[in-house]
Amino acid sequence: FYTAALGLEVLVRLNVDEGDAPLQELFFAMPGGAKPDFALIKYTDRPVPPPGEALLTFMVAALEATIAAVEAHGGRNLTGAIEAPQWAMRLAFVADPGGHQIELMQATA
Repeated sequence: FYTAALGLEVLVRLNVDEGDAPLQELFFAMPGGAKPDFALIKYTDRPVPPPGEALLTFMVAALEATIAAVEAHGGRNLTGAIEAPQWAMRLAFVADPGGHQIELMQATA
């Protein structure tokens, strides 16, 4: 859908089978983009989210500053910064004021 309907290009496909939450992840870029703009995650061992729910992931330039902005605007910091050097990423999970979970990712390379 995201490639055909929106013209996004898949930059990276990951299958992660380690830890307690195996997942498949796609990183997308706007046409001609060199860095990811959007990511989709599918947890392979977890049930599908309730109808209408999705996990959005945003690539950010400054993880801690974005977490602070989320909190300043009524959201919640769920995990703090998580180092993921094996993927050259730092990430965090936050929730919007309605409780919907959002993943924030910052590239480290």
